[in-house]
Amino acid sequence: MNSLSPLTPDPDGKVPETPLSLTALLASIRPHAHEESVTLGEVLARIGQRSFSATLMVIGLLMVSPLSAIPFLPSLVAIVILLIAGQAIIGRHHLWLPDFLTRRRISADKLRRALDTLIRPAAWIDRHRSGRWVVLTQWPISSLAYIVIIAVALTWPPLSFVPFSTTLSAVGMSFLAAGQTLKDGIFVLLGYAYLALLVTGVSVAVAGVL
Repeated sequence: MNSLSPLTPDPDGKVPETPLSLTALLASIRPHAHEESVTLGEVLARIGQRSFSATLMVIGLLMVSPLSAIPFLPSLVAIVILLIAGQAIIGRHHLWLPDFLTRRRISADKLRRALDTLIRPAAWIDRHRSGRWVVLTQWPISSLAYIVIIAVALTWPPLSFVPFSTTLSAVGMSFLAAGQTLKDGIFVLLGYAYLALLVTGVSVAVAGVL
């Protein structure tokens, strides 16, 4: 494994600031017209080197999109999530990822199509942000959300062989990360409630089969 290296800043040497809205955040990572592909490092650098929760939110939303059907992508993304959430829990100030991950490329066309499917959900989240129960987004309580996000990611490698199987849990992860990013405890609670219902539903389904 290559040594860890910081995400690359913009050409002017400055690390981008996280946009105030989710729609603006997604727009900031949209590939330029001349780009045929983009690296993971380039995408994350556009989000911002300090934005752990924003990075997790974007990743979660992208896994809700058709990108989740790409073979083995959920397994790769799970590794990224584990590294990001782990660093958030221990309180790192800058996000570091292995070179072999930041150099991975994704088709610009596929990324554009995925972002197109997220425009409405992103706008819905922006319209319904409340700014309430901020305590759920503050340390140490916020660590619980990152732990749950890690637990969600650990289920993805076994499910990566089934297209779209990670989509349902990615919704819950997106709510948790959105709550942390927007400093809105309502979305954090929605994430916990959604994932609890999902686990209950899956447990009942499995029990019925057995």
